[in-house]
Amino acid sequence: MRKITLLTTIFLFSAIATFAQVTENEQYMSQGTYNCLSIELPTGSEKDAPKEWGKFFKKYGKTKKNRKTDEYFTDDANIMGMSNNSVDVYTTFSGNTMTAWFDLGGTYLSSSDNGFATGEQILLDFGLHLKVLQVEDELEDEEKNIKNLQSDLKKLEKDKATLEKNIENWKAKIAQAEADIEQNIQEQETKTVQIGNQEVIVEQVKARLAELKLQ
Repeated sequence: MRKITLLTTIFLFSAIATFAQVTENEQYMSQGTYNCLSIELPTGSEKDAPKEWGKFFKKYGKTKKNRKTDEYFTDDANIMGMSNNSVDVYTTFSGNTMTAWFDLGGTYLSSSDNGFATGEQILLDFGLHLKVLQVEDELEDEEKNIKNLQSDLKKLEKDKATLEKNIENWKAKIAQAEADIEQNIQEQETKTVQIGNQEVIVEQVKARLAELKLQ
């Protein structure tokens, strides 16, 4: 159990390290150019990330997509540790990169704010959430592979049992055929004797016929 726990821990730290770089910068969004946080999400999560973000961030508030701006907006999010007031959150996804703007009410979250670490942790936790989903999907696929292999094994075992049964049937048929051959040989010998006897009788009849013709 200790070994499994250690391996799991090492894996989680390794997984986090692949997307643990949260960067701070200023980028343009629908409200203007403001301070934001960006993170590189796990490779292969591009398609699922926007949908999963709404589920993941649900505990803070309801997220909706603005199709005009291609942004995901959470109005009046309650984020403990970031602000005592509600926070408007704007999020975009571009390839593997996720960018989030946290509107604290006139100012946007930056490293000078006490709640910056909370914003960082939210993005890190979301990255880890996506990685966990990937590994869960991988586990499901591998478990399916095990079931398929087990099914193949059962079929092979069934085929082996059928072949073994066929061999037993064939052995019985071979034994019967060998017995039939022995009987056939005996019957051939009997017929050969009968033919010899019959040939003697035929010769005797021929001799009588020849005597009659001479009279």
